[in-house]
Amino acid sequence: MDWKRTGWFRLLAGVAVLWLLLALSAGAFEWPSRAYTVTRNLRYGVGLAQAPDGSGLTLKPLHYDRVSPRAKAAGPRPAVVLIHGGGFTGGGKENKRLGELARALARRGHVCYLMNYRLAGDAPPAPAPFDADPLTRAAHAAAVDAKTMLRHVRANAARDGVDPARIALLGESAGAITALAAGISTPEAFASDGPGFPCPAENHCGDTAPPAAIVNLWGTADQFLDYFDPGDPPIMTVHGAKDFTVGISLLPAENIRAECEEHGIPHWYYPVQDAGHGAWEMTAEGMDLTGLVAAFLGRV
Repeated sequence: MDWKRTGWFRLLAGVAVLWLLLALSAGAFEWPSRAYTVTRNLRYGVGLAQAPDGSGLTLKPLHYDRVSPRAKAAGPRPAVVLIHGGGFTGGGKENKRLGELARALARRGHVCYLMNYRLAGDAPPAPAPFDADPLTRAAHAAAVDAKTMLRHVRANAARDGVDPARIALLGESAGAITALAAGISTPEAFASDGPGFPCPAENHCGDTAPPAAIVNLWGTADQFLDYFDPGDPPIMTVHGAKDFTVGISLLPAENIRAECEEHGIPHWYYPVQDAGHGAWEMTAEGMDLTGLVAAFLGRV
């Protein structure tokens, strides 16, 4: 009897180890650290994209990774949706720098969501004037997807221990353009892929609340400066003076500063004189980028 029990134990233990190895290799989750856990490839909605076989439009599943603090909280936590760059042609939620930032913010008590969104290669539809070329169509789809992700987080706030009134959007480069467009636009803008493409029910379509704050890391709003209005959420901007990727030096950031001043929008502005596109190593006020982001989010 003891031999049989031992044999069964070894068999079950072997199956458990095999299952764990398969799950890890598939990226379903990763070993928890002392400070946070990571859950990968969760679904937040769907978006129209060209089918891989070119047969027409299909609903593409959209995914994200969640980075959650492990420590118990006294109440709901603030949350941050992090949006990668890549010129609307590439990149993904596996972005190394954003992943590091998400984990650092999770250590400070934020629930973080690293999202994928549709790119130019997905050939998503878009209404005029965004239907001009593949990049503007992709930019429109990215903002639609960011609003979908924001609604998903809010709809699942109780599950994730999140305060639905304290969800921020953070983006870098094209992701910052996306965060700004989604964060300051009217509820009607970027609500769907266009008049002929209603919002899929899975995407929590009724919620139109804006984010609590926007973190703009070397992005631009030059294409939609008319979106700024009184009552827009607070914005933090970091931009390098040697950045000529999304505009001329600090001009995109200065334009945002001017719009915020005109409309009374709280704006934390950090120009970085010696940085180009991607001022990840910047410091100000005695803090690194993570510290500045955390301090900003703690004030709003």
